[in-house]
This record gives sequence, C-alpha cells and structure tokens, in this order.
Amino acid sequence: MQDEISLRDLYLILKRSSKWIAGFTVAAALLVYLVSSLLPPTYESEAVVQALVNEKSLGSPAAANVFRTLPDGVALGVGFAKQVETEGPYVTRVLGDAPVEVSASFDDKKNLLTLTVRGGDPAEVKQFAEALLAAFDDYVKDRVFQSAGANLAGALAQSRLNLDSVRSQIRELEASLEQLPAMNVAATDAATLEAAGVAPDVARSGDPGRAYLGLELAKQQAQVANLNAEIASLEALAADPAQLRRLSEQAAQVNVLSPPPLPNQPVAPRPLFNTVLAALLALMLAVFWAFVREAIAPEEEAASATPAPASPTAHDGAAATPK
Repeated sequence: MQDEISLRDLYLILKRSSKWIAGFTVAAALLVYLVSSLLPPTYESEAVVQALVNEKSLGSPAAANVFRTLPDGVALGVGFAKQVETEGPYVTRVLGDAPVEVSASFDDKKNLLTLTVRGGDPAEVKQFAEALLAAFDDYVKDRVFQSAGANLAGALAQSRLNLDSVRSQIRELEASLEQLPAMNVAATDAATLEAAGVAPDVARSGDPGRAYLGLELAKQQAQVANLNAEIASLEALAADPAQLRRLSEQAAQVNVLSPPPLPNQPVAPRPLFNTVLAALLALMLAVFWAFVREAIAPEEEAASATPAPASPTAHDGAAATPK
C-alpha cells in the first residue's frame, strides 16, 4: 500500500523547515543586493537609422546608366550590422579601444538598423553612438560610390563595344550600297511595295533598294553620334571622381529615425530587480531541498533504529552454561 501525502503533511514539513527556508532566502537576497550595489553602473544609448538608395533622383542619362544597379537599403543595413558584429574597419575607426560595448540588430522587413552602445559614462555612450551613426553614413556612401565606380567601368566598356558593332554595321551597309546596281521602279510597283508594308519614302523613291540602305545607314550614323556622346559623358565622369562621389552621395540617403539620447539612468545593474529574482529562486530551491531532506530523513532514522544482531559467540556460551 502506497503512502499518501496530505496537505497537512506538506504544511508540517514546511513548518519544521520554515526557519531554514527563511534564512536561506534572506541570505541569498542580501548577498545579491550587496553584489549588485557594488557593481559599476552601465548606461545605454540606442539609435534607429535607415538607409535608402534612390538612383531616380539623378537626371543625367550617363549617371542613370552608372547608378542603374546599386546595393539596396537592406544589403547596406545587413552589411553594417556585420561590421559591428565583427568589429570591422568602419567600427574600429570610430571606437578604437574605447571601453564601450556596441551591438546592432537589423529588421529586414522594415529596413531599420538599431545601433546600441553601452558604457560606464552617459556622455561618452551618447558620443560614441553618434560616432557610430557617422560611421554608418560613411559606410553607405562608400558602398554606393564603389558600386557606381564598378558600374561606370562596365557601362564604358559596353558603350565602346556597342560603338564598334555599329561601326561594323555601317561598313557593311556602305559596301552593300557600292555593290547594289541601280534600278528604276514604276509607279505601280511603288504602290505594291507600299501596300506590302514598305515605308512610303522607300517605296516611292526611284530606287527603293538604295533608299532603304541609305535610310538604315542614316540610322546607324545617328546611333554612332549618340554612342560617342554617351562615351564622352562616361569618360568625363570617370576622369572626375569628385563628381562621381557627389552623385553617389546624392543617390544614397541615411535617415536617422531615432537619434541617440543622453541616458539618465543606468540599465545595469538593477539591485531591486536582481534581489527580488534571487529571493524567488532561493525560496524555490530551499523549499525543494526541504522536501528532499524530509524524504531522506525517515530512511536514515529507520536504518539507525534497526537492532544489531546478537553475537554468535555470546549465544553459544549462554547455551553451554549448566543449570
């Protein structure tokens, strides 16, 4: 038959161990309170920032080609969060060996970067949080500038290839014009060509073949002029890094949604909170140990109360004694 434990039994166990439970709880709470009170205070300053890239704000056609593909705000936010996590050059440059702790968290759904700085001095914490914001601004503009430089080199190479291709087509058209024999088309044939979808200027000309090739040649020459102008603009932009830098800064925008405040109260340690938490944990541990000790005690008492077996020598001697 199993033993049943009633609420009265539990109450009696707690009552017998009440002094020990209360003493252990109070001692743990006082110890945690003293340690928390002796620890130096830690202050925290937090800023929320957002990076946006708007290449549509650039009016130059050449700049539109250069800034067509740029890293978006999410890529820039994730990249700087990695800089903070790995203590990259942008973070080390502004923090150095300062006695502060920095962390970053990025919300890719809202495109929000949260920068947090912790340290022992409130003014110093705010100062380094502002420096971290400046580092993020430099990081965004540098990344956009580097991407624009790579796009500029690619756009310039592509424009030169296009120019070579168009010039090759012009040479082929000129050769075809030289080899094409002259012909006269009657008015009835011109109407037939126009009905078939040939351009009226070509169909109504005396020599439609030459007219068609001449029109294509004019289009290609106009394209050459456009490509030469585009290449000249790209070369001028490549020769002026300062202008490219200004356009990069114009395309990249860093919006500080929540500037870092000057902390008034420390975030750690929190003596009262730590004391209450320690008291609760100590109370649970003391109650648990009281039940464990009560469960072990009866077994120990039963073992000590068991009589020792009689000595075989004494028993044999008593049996051999004559009456």
